[in-house]
Formats: sequence, structure tokens, C-alpha cells
Amino acid sequence: RDLRQLHPDSEMFFITGADALEQILDWRDAEELFALAHLVGVTRPGYRLEDTHLPEGSVTLVDVPAMAISSSDCRDRVGAGMPVWYLVPDGVVQYIEKRHLYRDDRRLPG
Repeated sequence: RDLRQLHPDSEMFFITGADALEQILDWRDAEELFALAHLVGVTRPGYRLEDTHLPEGSVTLVDVPAMAISSSDCRDRVGAGMPVWYLVPDGVVQYIEKRHLYRDDRRLPG
């Protein structure tokens, strides 16, 4: 609401996971959200959203490709002194480095 007041002529988008989008009609003031912004549902591979209950033309679904990497791969990379900054959020990299997880006392690249 505040953003709409600050930028009344701007096109607004609300981006959320498709799993949350399935429950959006249960949200308080959901109808207002559809009026304020175009909703974008981001799906994961293998996840199918049944969007028949969502208002026609108010939702766009975007498929996001899966990264072929596991948490074990990330830990192994850290242990080998390889960067993981492009695989995990910055906060995770900082947490791993601060606590010297999965490696000896070397600094984590990246």
C-alpha cells in the first residue's frame, strides 16, 4: 500500500514462491493485493501449481531451473577451500566463515 502511494503510476509486481501462491487467497486482504500488484509465482522443478482458483490474468508463473548441487557438495567445496558464494546466500557464507565450518582454519574464498 505504501509503495503504491509513493509510486502511483508504477507497475508493481509481488514475487513469491508458487507454494505460497497456492495459499494466497487465504491471506488477509488478498483481493487488495491483486489490485495493487501483478503476482509472480516462482516454481521449482517438479512442482506443479494448480492456478485455477487464482484471478484470471493477475498471476504469472515462472519456472526456475534447479541447480545441480547438493548441500554435501557445498560442504565438500568449503572443505577443499573452493568458493560457494554463488551457490548459497551471503549470510550462509559469512556464517560458515565465522564459525570455520567444514574446513581447517583457512579463510573461505569468495
